[in-house]
Amino acid sequence: MRYWVLLFGIVSWGVYGNDVLRSAVSTNFPDGLHTQYLTYFADKLHVPSEIGTMPYARRLRSIDNGTLDIMVGVSSVAPIGSNTERLNPAYESLSLAIFVLAGNESTIQSIDSFDHLTIGVTRNASRQSLLKHIPEEHIVPAVSLEQKIDLLLKRRIDAFLHVRQSTFSRLITENLYSRIRPADFQPSKELEQHVAINKDSWLYLHKAELEKILRDGVANSDFAHIRHRFYLAQQEPQH
Repeated sequence: MRYWVLLFGIVSWGVYGNDVLRSAVSTNFPDGLHTQYLTYFADKLHVPSEIGTMPYARRLRSIDNGTLDIMVGVSSVAPIGSNTERLNPAYESLSLAIFVLAGNESTIQSIDSFDHLTIGVTRNASRQSLLKHIPEEHIVPAVSLEQKIDLLLKRRIDAFLHVRQSTFSRLITENLYSRIRPADFQPSKELEQHVAINKDSWLYLHKAELEKILRDGVANSDFAHIRHRFYLAQQEPQH
């Protein structure tokens, strides 16, 4: 498998032709959990994969314009284009969590706390979530989890909202778990995560096969096992 960073929108996908699983993952996690899932799909489809890195919003645009064949981590409320199709079933469900500096856990007791506090959220995050209850002037957009953590540590925001599982993993690996903690109040919102494919891609001809891979993977707990192994590896001491 090959990895590279996409610069200035110029992409070179290699010499395999159409039978290559072209995708991308977060620039902050080139070897993260999404890469593990994409490797799983490539192995099941018996095709090579080429995985670049780009921000989430650009990935959504790239899957719709055909630069990418497939994308993982597309929530049930993510804004997708007309050339993109979300596949069923969802392969996992992730919970959102609010994080604050250690010692400030009790400052957030309800969603109304954000009438006087600021919260960092992912740029272009859907207003269909609990964000619709937070005043616009108290929302600070961020492009990545890394930026949210930095803003919080510099006290430029009072809290940030992000996926619980990936945030815990990042805080542990960065030795920040003692400095950043979950707030006492937590939303009940969960986001189902889907695979999305481009309708004009070679992969679309294999949609039925890919959805069977999804159904079997969910039934066999393959994705849960991949996630569990990944997080265990993240917690191992680094030498």
